[in-house]
Amino acid sequence: MKDSALYRALGWIIDLVVSGLLWIVCSLPVFTVGASSAALYHTVVKCIRHGRGSLSRVFWESFRGNFRIGTGVWLVYLAALAVGAGNVIAVRQLGAEAFSPLAALAGVIFLPVALTLPWVFAYISRFENTVGGSLKFVGYLAVKNPLRSLLLAAELFAAALIAWLIPYIAPLLPGPFAMLFSLTVEPVFRQYTADAAVEDAWFNE
Repeated sequence: MKDSALYRALGWIIDLVVSGLLWIVCSLPVFTVGASSAALYHTVVKCIRHGRGSLSRVFWESFRGNFRIGTGVWLVYLAALAVGAGNVIAVRQLGAEAFSPLAALAGVIFLPVALTLPWVFAYISRFENTVGGSLKFVGYLAVKNPLRSLLLAAELFAAALIAWLIPYIAPLLPGPFAMLFSLTVEPVFRQYTADAAVEDAWFNE
């Protein structure tokens, strides 16, 4: 029974929901969203996709290990989002229509955010770098892999739209969408970890 496909699928679903709930709890202070997002991605790929380690233990270890860099990167994104939102509000107060060229120009900062955000916390969960180095490298990844970046941005938009339209299922979304992101991101990361001399290189499986 425990080896049946149905049993494994049910286990995956439960683990995805639990990992998503851990992400929500750890993201409540808002400034911790970066560290919790890195921990969510790390947990989904390592524990759920590769069956390595205890879900809660891996999540908390990743959360603590990536807290400083994850928080720093997230604050940069928060600042960018605040600037973009401020620009859009200012333009609307000037009387510009929502879909006018001026409004689009005011919100142009959202484009690099959308194209790099799904990459950055996945990157932080796997690689060590500074805040500036992480941002530069995910910008490079986004430009080098434009179709994957557009797909990730579309997935991010879909998650936000579903949460907006059906808010009562929003707590169930983080885990499955982290899994979805990983299917796009991991083939790229594998190019940089294929020769990594790591004792437990689960990410190369």
